[in-house]
Amino acid sequence: MELADAAMTARAGAQQVVSVKPPPIPTRALAISVLAFAVPIAAVFEFPTGTSTSYGMLVWLSALIPAFLLSYYRGLRGVAIALSGGMAVITATQLSVVLFEIAEPDWSLLLGIVAVYLGVSIGIAVLSELLRRERISAENLALMDRLTNLANRRHLDLALESAFAAAERGQPLAVVMFDLDRFKRVNDTHGHSAGDEALREFAGVLQACTRRDNLSARFGGEEFATILAGADSDGAVVFAERVLAQMRAKTFPWGVQTVSAGIAVHEPGMGSYELLLGAADRALYEAKGGGRDCVRVAPRFGPELQGVAEHALAAAVVPEAAPRRGRVYLVDDLVEMRSALRLVLEEDGYEVWECGDPKEVVRHFAAADAAERPGVILTDVIMPDMTGMTMIDQITQVDPSVRVVYMSGYVNGPVSWSGLPGAAVAFLQKPIGVDLLLSTIGEMMQRGAGEESIPLLGRVPGDV
Repeated sequence: MELADAAMTARAGAQQVVSVKPPPIPTRALAISVLAFAVPIAAVFEFPTGTSTSYGMLVWLSALIPAFLLSYYRGLRGVAIALSGGMAVITATQLSVVLFEIAEPDWSLLLGIVAVYLGVSIGIAVLSELLRRERISAENLALMDRLTNLANRRHLDLALESAFAAAERGQPLAVVMFDLDRFKRVNDTHGHSAGDEALREFAGVLQACTRRDNLSARFGGEEFATILAGADSDGAVVFAERVLAQMRAKTFPWGVQTVSAGIAVHEPGMGSYELLLGAADRALYEAKGGGRDCVRVAPRFGPELQGVAEHALAAAVVPEAAPRRGRVYLVDDLVEMRSALRLVLEEDGYEVWECGDPKEVVRHFAAADAAERPGVILTDVIMPDMTGMTMIDQITQVDPSVRVVYMSGYVNGPVSWSGLPGAAVAFLQKPIGVDLLLSTIGEMMQRGAGEESIPLLGRVPGDV
C-alpha cells in the first residue's frame, strides 16, 4: 500500500520570466517536411511535361506543409525557415529544368504558385506570431503575482529548485525572506486598499534592488522572498539592509512602513530547498521578535556526522518497530494529505489530532496538559503563514523534548542537515510508503523524555 502524494501542488510581469524552451521538433515532422520538398522535385524531373501544366504545378503546394509544421514548433522563426527553404527549392528546381532543357516552365503559372506560396506562408507567420504572444502572455500570468507584478510562489519554486540544484554542486546560494511589519494593523485601520498600496510600494523597492540574474517574488500575503545566486551571508545582508533602508525612506498615510528580513544560506546536507526556505523563515521570525525593522541571519549548522545519519536511517526502516501506539499531531495545509496520513496512522492504532494551521498547532500544544501532548509531531516543512520549522521552534519553547518527523515533496539530495529543530527529528520524502511511515513514527515513539536524543536525519525515500 502506498500514500498518494496529495500534498504536492503544481510547482504553483515578474521582473524575470522562467525561460521556457521551445518543444523539440520531432523526427517525424522533419521527415515529413523533407518529403514535402522532395515530392515536387521528383515529380518535375520524372514528369516534366505533366508538371508544367496548370494542374501539374499544384504539386508545389506540398511545399506549404513545412511552414505549417515548423510554425507549431518554432513559431515565426519556423515559418521563416520553411519559407526560405521552399523558395530555394523552387528556384533551384526550375533553374535546373531550364539549364538541362528538360521542359519549358509555364512562367506565369509558376509566378502564381510562388505568389500563393508567399501569401499563405505570410498568413501562417502572422497567425503563429499571434498565438506565440498569447502563449507568452498566459505563461507570464501563470508565473506573475497580479497585485505586485513580481514573480509568484509557483515561479519562485521553479527558480529556487534550479538554484538549489546548482548550490548542491557547489554554487553559493542565499535566500532572503521579507515581511511587512504590523501589516494586519494597516489593513484593519486603513483598509485593504491601503495595504495593497503598501505591498505594491515594497514590491517596487524590491524589484529595483534585485539584479537581473536574481529573482524576487511574493511568497504569500505580506511575505516576499529573494533568491541570491552566488551570494554569501554578507552579500545577502548588504542586499537586505538596502531594501529595508529604501522602504524606510518612503512615507505612507500612517507614517513609515518598516520591514523585517531573515537570511539563510545553503549548507551541505540540506537536500531540499524547503529546508533553506524554512531556515530563512526562522531567521525572519527572530527579526520580528527582536524588535522588527532589522535583518537576522540563520545560524550555520552543517551536516550531521555521517555515522550518526547512517545509524539513524538503519533504525528508521526497521519494519516492525515497537511500540506502535501513541498520540500524533499531524500538520499539513493540504486536507487530502492529512486525510490519507490520518487513515493510515489510526488504522495502526495511533491517536491522531490534525490541523492545517501551524499557529493553531502552537496554541493547541501550549494549552494541552503534559499527558495530552503528542509523542511525535508529523509536519510538512512549508505551509502558509508559518513553516513547520518555525512552528517547532515555538513549540520547543513550551516543551524542548518534542520529537518531530518532517515531510517534503521537493528533495534534491540526501538530507543530513543538523539544523532541523526538535529534540529528535526524522525526514521523510513525499510520496511516503506506508511501511516506512509507520516504522519511522514507531522509532520516534521509542525515544523517551529521559533518553539521550540521537538525531534521526537523512533522506528517507518513499517506495513509489
